[in-house]
Amino acid sequence: MRKLEFIVVSDIYSDIATIHELVSITSQTTVCKPIIIITGDIGIKTTSPHYKRDTRQIFDLLSKMSKQILYLPGDSDNKQLEITMPTAKNLDQQNYIVEDGDVKVGLLGLGGAPTHSMRSADLSPYLWDESTPIVAENLLTELKINIEKIAQAQPDYIILVTHSPPYGVADRSKPITLHEMHVLEDILEELKGETKPEPKEPAKRAPTSVRHLGSRTINNFVQYYKPDVHLFGHVHKEGGKTETQGATRFFNVSHLSPLPYRLTGRKFLQLNMTKENITSSFDHVITERNINFNDFIEKYL
Repeated sequence: MRKLEFIVVSDIYSDIATIHELVSITSQTTVCKPIIIITGDIGIKTTSPHYKRDTRQIFDLLSKMSKQILYLPGDSDNKQLEITMPTAKNLDQQNYIVEDGDVKVGLLGLGGAPTHSMRSADLSPYLWDESTPIVAENLLTELKINIEKIAQAQPDYIILVTHSPPYGVADRSKPITLHEMHVLEDILEELKGETKPEPKEPAKRAPTSVRHLGSRTINNFVQYYKPDVHLFGHVHKEGGKTETQGATRFFNVSHLSPLPYRLTGRKFLQLNMTKENITSSFDHVITERNINFNDFIEKYL
């Protein structure tokens, strides 16, 4: 039976070690080369000279185990992120059709994230303020144009790929803080074997309650057009969560992020589509194999 196989990840933050592990696992568990979908936050700290190097290395690694890479920039990426690779396609405000035999899937995407989901824009160059009516209208218009173009191709399924969740679906958390992003950088530097000076004591701040961080604009679009699948990341606390509402299946794929899954392992989504149905799995966990107990305690606890 013909099928389209996708592996979906998000919120990589230049973590090359995890991508090496992902490539190792999938090369053993997939029969045919899958299509990779990255829903944003591929790199981190776009002003760093390492940003382009890291993103390129990630794509080079993923290209070895996939036949195509579909991606969009997240809030931590350059909005103009373009990967000059024949098998890479940027879905941000674009549409695309993939086929395998008699299975046809249409994809459309929207990168970046709403400003209300972040407490600081210092490490997030790609944000949009959907509380401004003209911004929300422009975003919605782009999505409408792309899904209508896809509909003309009469695909079996339509997949919406965004970095942000829709408002109210797998999006509950505290706004991501600059301090938490710095902690993430520290973890990545540890993984790379780098060292840095002892951090200063962080300034105290008022507690922030858990709330919805998703996009109302995206939610409005999904409620009206009802794509078959919606893939997104961004809200790490809800990573690995799936929901079904009406005709749409929602997947928060940010479980690949180093935070907060150092102990529980990092999961990626496998999504298979045939003419008859859609199957999915978050079962595969990325952790180091053949690691002794003391090293496990040191690295993951």
